[in-house]
Amino acid sequence: MQPIDPNNDTATSFVVLGASGKLAKEKIFPALWALYRDNRLPQGTRIFTYCRTKLHTRTFRLTCAPYMDLDPERDPPRFNIFWTTVHCVQGQYDQADDYVALTEAMVRQETKHNQVYANRIFYLALPPITFDHVTLNLGRMCKSPLGCTRIVVEKPFARNDLTFKPYQTLLCQSFKESQIYMIDHYLSKQISQNLFGLRFANNLWSETLNNRHVAAVLITWKCEKPVKARAEYFNFYGIIRDVMTNHMMQLLALVAMDKPYTNTIDDLRDQRLNIFKDVVTPDMGDVIIGQYRRAENDPEKMGYTEHSYIPRDSLTPTFAMVVLHIKSRRWSGVPFILRAGKAMNDTKIEVRIQYKSVACDEGNSKDLDIRNELVLRLAPFEEIFMRLRLKQPGEELCLKEAALNLRVDERDTKYMPNFRSQILDILKGNQSMFMRTDEQCEIWRIFSPILQKIDLDRPKPLPYDFGTRGPLLAYRKAERVGFVFFTSDEWRESKENLHYTVKSSRILSGPHYSLKPDRQPAKLKPSEI
Repeated sequence: MQPIDPNNDTATSFVVLGASGKLAKEKIFPALWALYRDNRLPQGTRIFTYCRTKLHTRTFRLTCAPYMDLDPERDPPRFNIFWTTVHCVQGQYDQADDYVALTEAMVRQETKHNQVYANRIFYLALPPITFDHVTLNLGRMCKSPLGCTRIVVEKPFARNDLTFKPYQTLLCQSFKESQIYMIDHYLSKQISQNLFGLRFANNLWSETLNNRHVAAVLITWKCEKPVKARAEYFNFYGIIRDVMTNHMMQLLALVAMDKPYTNTIDDLRDQRLNIFKDVVTPDMGDVIIGQYRRAENDPEKMGYTEHSYIPRDSLTPTFAMVVLHIKSRRWSGVPFILRAGKAMNDTKIEVRIQYKSVACDEGNSKDLDIRNELVLRLAPFEEIFMRLRLKQPGEELCLKEAALNLRVDERDTKYMPNFRSQILDILKGNQSMFMRTDEQCEIWRIFSPILQKIDLDRPKPLPYDFGTRGPLLAYRKAERVGFVFFTSDEWRESKENLHYTVKSSRILSGPHYSLKPDRQPAKLKPSEI
């Protein structure tokens, strides 16, 4: 894929479809402004809005400004120039004539550069119901005749395999696979990208991430906020479609995939596809779903169906745990546990790789469950740490929990926020951190049977209190398949002062320094989960 050089003045039209929506105002335009301010956009870039609402640049900039990082002393002159590159086009998503008007608007700006060669990028910040019409019309009327054409698609990518396959066919008939960018913002996180170096450039982890050493993998997506923004969308799609069929499966692929044969983008995407093909389709016995209710100790934290914008009889899951298994030599027998929920006790996104127990004392090995963990945390801040046990200071040989920690956001290098970095990747033609359509097809193959079962049978989700860790049954399910929870799993952190609560859980004593537990391994009580 030919990159778009930011240092040349080739005309580049960047079209944001659905510009009046929240995603465009709060994420896309702030990212475009930051890249423009830092001279990272191609010099000949012109930005177009396309939506059903009639927009005017002078008023649209006011709605975007609160979400833009503006320096009141330095930025105003350049900020004003930035908005001279923005052109608003009104049109319906299903009317071919309106796309002709969009093309004419792009041509008028492109010809000002006296160049026939022009690049066009179409960013679909739209609800899925419009995708078919938009994709068809863009492919027929708006592609660049000589330059690069790229289309960016946001999730959700349909509702199941039956609805995705027709769209995949239409998308691939209208655009080449090399022009399609199915965006997943978690893949642009530095932690996600550091995982490649961690796994494939360090012998310690390249040799131990397999079923000989790993007991279980827990991938967590927790949000302490209730369902509020995009409530209608969430009630229609649910937690599994919202985060598991895209973000969390991509994290699973990064953890489980084999090393690509070469450094090419196609080989990397092929390895991600291969791991999806190896995932066994789960049944309802592998699934726990829940829905939050009013908190007992805080009446203001109301239940999901108590919100005025949610139907009273809604059975949409706000919590889900799905246990997946991979049929490969590397991962056979290792459960991959996906846990996601809204209105939880905190906000956290992480991958927790739990290693098998270490038998510290042969006579007491049954009572000791000492497990190391490799944790890759994406939120609330990015870090990698290894959970292990060391000797506690003092005369007695007593073990304590500790962590080898790498705080990614405290390094000298300043990393670019993910929306900006992904727009740059689109300009460069770098598809390594974007999904391919056949990857998403395999993901729907995995999840569609259980989603269809949930949609048809409408099982009642297990209740859990707003602000807790979800249904107790989900944690018992994770324990049964091999994951061990300890009371110290919920370590307290703050970005300014990282502090780990460490507790002595094993005592070294006796003349031969044999390990003996001072108590049984600390299991979570229902109130602590």
